[in-house]
Amino acid sequence: MKIFALFLVLSFQLFSMQAIALIHGEVTPSLEVSTVKLQIDHRHWLRSVNSWDEYTSQCSGVIVGKNPLTILTAAHCLREAKVDHETLLPSLTIVNQRELGIEYARLIKAFYKQFDEVEKNLALDVAVLVFDAELTDKVTFIPIQKAKISKQALLCGYGSGYKEVELQNPRCSKKTVLTDIKDFYSIMPQAYEKSDEMLYLKARAQFEYKKDIVKSLDILMAVNRLDSAGHYSADEPIPTSGDSGGPWIVESEKGELRLVAITSLVERFYHKTRYWPFFNIPEPLEDFPYVAYGIKLGHREVMDFLNDAIKQGADIQFSDKGFNFFGLGNQ
Repeated sequence: MKIFALFLVLSFQLFSMQAIALIHGEVTPSLEVSTVKLQIDHRHWLRSVNSWDEYTSQCSGVIVGKNPLTILTAAHCLREAKVDHETLLPSLTIVNQRELGIEYARLIKAFYKQFDEVEKNLALDVAVLVFDAELTDKVTFIPIQKAKISKQALLCGYGSGYKEVELQNPRCSKKTVLTDIKDFYSIMPQAYEKSDEMLYLKARAQFEYKKDIVKSLDILMAVNRLDSAGHYSADEPIPTSGDSGGPWIVESEKGELRLVAITSLVERFYHKTRYWPFFNIPEPLEDFPYVAYGIKLGHREVMDFLNDAIKQGADIQFSDKGFNFFGLGNQ
């Protein structure tokens, strides 16, 4: 099943796997948010022509420890990753090393599940990358916060929209977080159902299908593209292709950054409709995600995976102190 082709938009147009910055987000220095731009080499066997197809993609990631340098990203980013014959590790590079203060980095360990497992259970959509690296004092990391998720988070990534250029620094945006994603009307208001029932039903079908590949919806948090008036807006920042693996960040009472999730998948519209006015612009459908999901790093299943990586040499830092989400208070 070719599910994750939205972070390529394949069969169900549910996921966008191709690792392009958060649409309409604000350009932010990499160091401030410890956000990494990864370039990944892929190799895919084409049966029709009996040869290999090689290509590269980009994803986002976040530094969670420096001894050794450890980065989290989305596991689906490594689908069909080209494997180095000597190390048997995915062939990838950190593109923005200079901006992050990294002088040298070589991948020495990678912990992630294969794509056929990830597509059956989104809780597995986390990868841990460990590097032999030479770091300057500038390099920063963000510890994982395991406490409950609150109302807002800062999302960062290297994806880009139709009119945006790729950058060596991420785009970031503070977004309201949906922690209860069982009600589709909180993602796509009922008013849109009345104006184009067929497109609305297709969007709902995408939303419902997700339940088949998530053992528990509690592992996901979401952001939508509704403005302050509750209307869908193409001007609202939202993760897109290339933001996979990017951080969802909160802030402690002392102003310290804490990592609560990474971007996993987005859901897009199937087609444009004349009944929904926000489609009356030339941007392609790829620029019209309506919801994006993050994997909660504090979820038990994810924590088990991260702890296994720590036992095998990864440096993943945690912070369990009390915190506020950008001044909103604990929930």
